[in-house]
Amino acid sequence: MAMKGRELPELAKTALEKCHAAIECGDRAEAKKQAQAIWDEWRPLHDLYVDMSGLFCTFIRDKLGEKAVEEVWRYIGEQLWRPLLEQMKQTGSTELLVIVYAQFLRAHGHRFTVVEDDEKTSFIMHFCASGGMLMRDGKNEDSQRSPINIAVMQTKADWTFNQPISSYCVHSALWMDIMPREWGWDVFESSFGRQFDEQGQPIDAPCIASIYKKPRS
Repeated sequence: MAMKGRELPELAKTALEKCHAAIECGDRAEAKKQAQAIWDEWRPLHDLYVDMSGLFCTFIRDKLGEKAVEEVWRYIGEQLWRPLLEQMKQTGSTELLVIVYAQFLRAHGHRFTVVEDDEKTSFIMHFCASGGMLMRDGKNEDSQRSPINIAVMQTKADWTFNQPISSYCVHSALWMDIMPREWGWDVFESSFGRQFDEQGQPIDAPCIASIYKKPRS
């Protein structure tokens, strides 16, 4: 479709394309700049998706109750997470799951430590760039520091780690603990940590997800 006016090709060029061009030209400084831009350009969109997911859950909670938040995360998990897990289960080990899970955490922007022992690989999330970001920035309804007020679950159940948590974080209990066990692959165990206090200051309370090398049942 032809439109009148002056084309602005630079606005359509991705940071990745600019990075490749700088490498081809041997411009090390520009390549490093554009490599950082690849990351920086994604962050606002990532955070917007996290806020959006939390607000979807808030609307569902307000209209249908807290149980419906569990149900919607279960529905999404069945549609999106289960097929991935089933493919990895077919490899006969959890080695691929460990690699993919680490990739997911890196893509989110989490700051985490990985510790392996004879039984399991544990991911210690000092800063979760999704649920932790909500707590840091005061975007949950139990804080007064942001105009965004994402629902906090009050139901004490396994799908809330038996404590008040952001409705966004409900998927962690379900996808990285409860549902894989229900699907017959009992290799995940997860626990919740706040990571930040009420003022958004970091505390030593990480979330931990462990992947066992052999199913526990």
